[in-house]
Amino acid sequence: MTSTTLKGVAEEFAADIVLAEDITGFEAPEPHEVSEVLLTGATGFLGAFLLRDLLAHGLVVHCLVRGADPGAGLDRLKENLRGYELLDGLDLDRVRVHNGDVAKPRLGMTEEAYAELAGRVDAIYHSAAKVNFLTVYKWLRKAIVDATHEILRFAGEARATLHHVSTTGVFLPAEDGTPRGELDRSGPPEDLALGYTKSKWVAEQLVLEARRRGVPVTIHRPGQVWGDSSTGACQPNDFVWRFMKGSIQAGCYPRKFRLRMNMVPIDYVSRAIVALSRDPQALGGVYHQVSPGSLDAADLLRLLRAAGYELTELSTLRWMKAVSADVNNSMVPLMRVLVDTEKTELAEFSDELTRERLKGTDVTCPVIDDKVFGAYVDYFVRQGVLPAPGL
Repeated sequence: MTSTTLKGVAEEFAADIVLAEDITGFEAPEPHEVSEVLLTGATGFLGAFLLRDLLAHGLVVHCLVRGADPGAGLDRLKENLRGYELLDGLDLDRVRVHNGDVAKPRLGMTEEAYAELAGRVDAIYHSAAKVNFLTVYKWLRKAIVDATHEILRFAGEARATLHHVSTTGVFLPAEDGTPRGELDRSGPPEDLALGYTKSKWVAEQLVLEARRRGVPVTIHRPGQVWGDSSTGACQPNDFVWRFMKGSIQAGCYPRKFRLRMNMVPIDYVSRAIVALSRDPQALGGVYHQVSPGSLDAADLLRLLRAAGYELTELSTLRWMKAVSADVNNSMVPLMRVLVDTEKTELAEFSDELTRERLKGTDVTCPVIDDKVFGAYVDYFVRQGVLPAPGL
């Protein structure tokens, strides 16, 4: 980082956005047919869908997975894919599991294994991240910030392009309310509400500095990622879903609650990232995977009722009391975050550059309508996360 970049950054983050000197640029390879790639975060939500879509392009996908041995790592991978109903139909013969840890030096691998892997892959998809909205920045630093240094070092060793998954959470709302575009300035980190978004902002600064040094990198910023628009497969610990589940458990819903987020289906996010990564003209850009519009609390209530859930509207205070009365309610651990969310103005986002680059492909963002939301509910009922409507 230059002194100009460091100016104005809070002391807490200034040292962390200094990229290690041993991470240097290299000439991006000439466009060619990529055959083998490295994927981090394959045992997560987005990583599972990236694995599916990368395999759909006939690639050999090397997955870095924590585990006692490759067999245990493969079992973790299968369990994750099964949970999102992705396992059937996937050709796992083209998946290579490597035991390691993205936050450790040399990715937690032996020198021999590290060098062998670096010699095979042409592209890296870095989707691994510790997602925790309750933890402060310093406890996420190793899992996200240190890991970014290590993945950038590996990119240099492999002379591979890097596709880095960030988040739209690195933005504050614009003072005039205009949507935040791909090239708008993010941060400042000290004003971001969550330790998670602060850590992702710091990681982005490292990636941007690596790009300035000549490392071929592309940044992807998904919005609030929701389930697959066809199968409904979704992560149950998503903040908004826990809010809705908590309301279903309590049988009531907060009237005029201030909650507005850009929810985007996971299948679009994954397909867009893969499509952009395979477009040589997209290399080096920043892209937003977001929906055309946001959903607010009133929209969520309408969708819940359309799905068949009967909820009584109460004042926010009475709703909070009803939720807090049940220690098993899914929202109890997140009440502090919920209060902060209602007080916080959230940014809107635009994706003009992303949509322009995706022109000519079949990748478009589905609208989260009654049908798509109904698929989400059906999935959660199948998984035992939500009661069936009417019960």
